[in-house]
Amino acid sequence: MSNDNPEYYKAPRASRTSRKVTLKSTVSSRGFLWNHTSDRWAGYESTLERDFLTILNVRSDVKLWQEQPEPVTYVDDQGKRRTHTFDVSVHLFNGETVACDVKPQKRLVRSGIEEVHRLIRRQHPDYADKFLIRTDRHISRVLVRNAELFLRARTLRDEESIEELRRHLISMHGVYRLASLVALLNDQAAGFNAVLNLIDSRELKPVTRGSINDNIELEICKAV
Repeated sequence: MSNDNPEYYKAPRASRTSRKVTLKSTVSSRGFLWNHTSDRWAGYESTLERDFLTILNVRSDVKLWQEQPEPVTYVDDQGKRRTHTFDVSVHLFNGETVACDVKPQKRLVRSGIEEVHRLIRRQHPDYADKFLIRTDRHISRVLVRNAELFLRARTLRDEESIEELRRHLISMHGVYRLASLVALLNDQAAGFNAVLNLIDSRELKPVTRGSINDNIELEICKAV
């Protein structure tokens, strides 16, 4: 992307988190990442949470996500009022809202989060359409790495390279290795990013699941 483009740089806006994310911690990795759905900084309180938010940034069905949304109050089985802040609220293009929490699999039972979700779902059924708990079993390194590649390609997006690749693909049909599509452009780095951009826009579709690499097979899935 040319730095003459007004979209090249967007001034950062503060997170809308309902509570302050404390960066200092001796037990978890904390920080901020860019929320591509709202153009705001977003705080995370663990590496696993950061990875989940990274994946959300490239999901085609996600319209908007908000970390640490407004807390919800519920009553536990002993009659005590408690509050819970979900890790992230996800708004989908189909109109659904999904309330999510992220926990390491080994701490899932001990955290009691499944019971919290059960109580909130029963007492506040309109809070969200779905309530999900995501662990490291769902948030694989492959998904995270692929998401990071797509986000990098968006940052380095070059329309001339994308259009050049599209011109080649007009007369092509079927399935091709990623490396063979990259080779269509003289600049291999630009070609790689252009291929990622077209996967991101659903103009190319991976035939099988797995890491995005030179050997992955891609289908030309619509007229370009």
